[in-house]
Amino acid sequence: MTSIPSSPIKVLLVSGIVTSEHDPRVNSLLKCLLESTGRFKVRITEEFRGATPETLAGYDLILVNYDGKETVHDPAVRLGEQSEKLLLDFVSSGRGIIFYHSSIFREAWPNPEFARLLGAYFDFSLGSRKALFDDMTVKISTMDHPITSGLEFDEWRTVNDDLFTLGQWHPDASVEVLATVYDDINLYKNVPLHMRSQYSLEAVENFHGINTEQPIAWTNRYGAGRVFVMTLGHGTDTIKRPGFVALFCRGAEWAATGEVTLPPPDRSGENRFRVWPFYSGITITENAVPRL
Repeated sequence: MTSIPSSPIKVLLVSGIVTSEHDPRVNSLLKCLLESTGRFKVRITEEFRGATPETLAGYDLILVNYDGKETVHDPAVRLGEQSEKLLLDFVSSGRGIIFYHSSIFREAWPNPEFARLLGAYFDFSLGSRKALFDDMTVKISTMDHPITSGLEFDEWRTVNDDLFTLGQWHPDASVEVLATVYDDINLYKNVPLHMRSQYSLEAVENFHGINTEQPIAWTNRYGAGRVFVMTLGHGTDTIKRPGFVALFCRGAEWAATGEVTLPPPDRSGENRFRVWPFYSGITITENAVPRL
């Protein structure tokens, strides 16, 4: 592992309209997480519609946390053709982009070129679905990608999160799947009470793709640029898991530069007393002291 370069990677977090069931702290948590590594400088915009090339001048990476919907029943609001083309041109020119969690749905990105950019679209009307359980085991499916190489674990657990299944993969995308979750029928027996009435176990047995590994993190190439997709991240507790921290930060660096210099967060020895986001030196005791 090489030493971490001194110049920060400049990141624009593009957000705005995100389904109201998502925790409003997610953007600030992602900013805190990335900046804690010392490798990134993050700015957040809540309005990207009408953006111009000057908007992205100087940025190395775009982080998209946008699904265009106030509620799950609303039609999605697009960013607009001008802004969408700007994202495509940004990546194809050799820079990087991350699509985060619910930003992967076709409804927000109906331009067919975004299917090739993302690598896979998710669309409930075309067979995609959300699993009915919310705690799951993430398995690292390849250990020889720069993002995953050197990790000392090959699986980790989420907390109160979403598994989106059955994406439609673009035939011309250069996708490499990094991590999966097994869509295990046995987990449907313990789904939250408010969801049990929607499906019988007999119906679950007939779900397409049940009992198969479902990708939740992958890379893609688009033009001269790089794409990293992370479909998890609904729950703030998942964001604070060491496995998520390692995968997300290293994925961000790879998307921006094509290389990974960040080690996974070191929680050995005295470092086990560090609190999230682990890369910072804040200890459990220091974090507990009220700040006036």
